[in-house]
Amino acid sequence: MGTRPEDQPPEHWAGPASLDPTPVWKQYLLVGLLLVGALAVIVAAAVFSVAPHLATPPALVPGDRLVLARAQLPGVMKAPVRIGEGIVAERDAVWILQVADREYIAVSAYWSHPDTGERCPVLAGSLTPGPAGAVWRAVSGCEGNKWNFGPRGEPVNAPRGLDRYLVSVEGDRVVVNLSRAIRGFGKTPQPTRSPL
Repeated sequence: MGTRPEDQPPEHWAGPASLDPTPVWKQYLLVGLLLVGALAVIVAAAVFSVAPHLATPPALVPGDRLVLARAQLPGVMKAPVRIGEGIVAERDAVWILQVADREYIAVSAYWSHPDTGERCPVLAGSLTPGPAGAVWRAVSGCEGNKWNFGPRGEPVNAPRGLDRYLVSVEGDRVVVNLSRAIRGFGKTPQPTRSPL
């Protein structure tokens, strides 16, 4: 058999129904539905991003963001505030301290020992003058030791630092992102001899 159209038998020909294009109204409907879907995604993302501005502090908004009023937080190097039951779950409780003008530090209210995994509550220690600033302590059940931490959660005599959270200051609000924990770093021992 040849490849010319007149060589093809009629039973191999496509029927007239197969040659009809998709009706134009169906194409418009498909494009319209895609546009509505894209618009819905954009609106959902916009509402999600402006949620901290719409909420009345204190509030926990989608994305595990804690919104607090700056007026209700302590001044520079004043006693820190603990945020826990009632606003966030106790396991997500945080301490908030203002270490400099418009610079807030949020640390977890619990510390885990890197070797044993033992979970210990963190308490706000005494405020000391000078660069040492506030001192955090992890006590009660942590092998009988009192581990101390600097104002930014860095370890003073502990094997690792406190877990911190990202904090942003937006006008009269402070937003703590509880979904982004910054794991406390550990102390690395100095080498006792040269590797060379």
